[in-house]
Amino acid sequence: MPRVCLPPDGLPNNEGKLTMKKNHTSPPAPQGRVIGLDLHPDVFSAAALAGRDAATAQVEQSWDRLRTAELEKWARKLQPSDVVVLEASGNSFTAVERLRAAGVPAIVLESQRAGQIRKSYCANDRLDAVKLARIYLSGLAQPVWTPDETTRARRETLATYRKAVVTAVRVRNRLKSFLSDHHVRLGNGAQLTRDSGAKAVLAAAPWSSLQRMVLEEMLAELRMAHDRRQRLSAAIAREVAAYPRILQLMRLLGVRHIIAFAIMAVVGDIERFANPRKLVAYLGLTPSVEDSGLTIRGRGALVSAGRGDLRSLLTQAAQNAMNQKASPLHAWGWKLCLRKGHRNIAVTAVARKLTVSIWYLLKGLFRPLASVDDSLKVKLTKLATAIGLPAIRELGFKSKAAFIEEKEAWLLKPA
Repeated sequence: MPRVCLPPDGLPNNEGKLTMKKNHTSPPAPQGRVIGLDLHPDVFSAAALAGRDAATAQVEQSWDRLRTAELEKWARKLQPSDVVVLEASGNSFTAVERLRAAGVPAIVLESQRAGQIRKSYCANDRLDAVKLARIYLSGLAQPVWTPDETTRARRETLATYRKAVVTAVRVRNRLKSFLSDHHVRLGNGAQLTRDSGAKAVLAAAPWSSLQRMVLEEMLAELRMAHDRRQRLSAAIAREVAAYPRILQLMRLLGVRHIIAFAIMAVVGDIERFANPRKLVAYLGLTPSVEDSGLTIRGRGALVSAGRGDLRSLLTQAAQNAMNQKASPLHAWGWKLCLRKGHRNIAVTAVARKLTVSIWYLLKGLFRPLASVDDSLKVKLTKLATAIGLPAIRELGFKSKAAFIEEKEAWLLKPA
């Protein structure tokens, strides 16, 4: 029987065994043709292969440089038993929806392995389509989960928010670098996104007219980036507040509304992960192992794969959990840090524990809360602040206190 890893701040409310799924190295033998589809925004190429495996399959039909706008028209002319295979890319999931709406099964292959294989001996779109079909038949690239419309919208929002954060930090650093070049140091209380901060910058030195113009442009760009980040943060907070399943994630140490939203955006359907180890591997938090011949080096650095966006956010959550002295992960993490001699190793280990907790919580295996502690109350207060009082009143609440009271009741219900 497989060992069950329990979350740090909750236990499964049942004692059922975990169902382990077998890893199949090759897809089921196709009943009809496999059609590789190389898709671009304007045109696409495709190739239909007939055969049971990659070695013996033959190209039966091919299409080259058809208009992407006519994808459904092309799909309706295919045989009923055909299966279309695409490589994961920015437009592949929209194409899958269009193909399925036309009655054609479609499968998306992971881009990392498919891309590595195709680069070796593919030179044009038509050959790329042939190779995609052969890659699927060989089983060298596994199919990926096709997110539903809600999950896709959340992922797009998360990506936009992360870009807004990067832009805001870059603009702020560029402004500070400009001031540092002119030996200008502002106090810790200077808020560069407000009028008081802008006045302090412009009055900090006898700037020339050109320098003042540059500073005004930087300040305006910084305020714009800050406002964009705040708008996205408010939208994310409203989404978290609207779904009890996402709100429950804020029970985890170091997880506030941004990370809770990111978890649901990236993970999507938790049922696609048979056990916590699958989720840990999906996020790229699994240590690499180097065993070859008589050389056994054991576990090394993290594998260079997985969802880096959520992995970085969970690393931040782990840092926060290690800084909370009342947290059970604080003592555990620092003991591991002293034993291993490096803080990053302990932080990554804590992030793995948080990932295991995410799996158990989303599966509904956490014990219900007996009460809402001070840490959760602070998180809910910050959630309400991110949404803003006008938006809270639009949602039908008279005050922030009424909003927080309802969300506390949600958290006290079983996950």
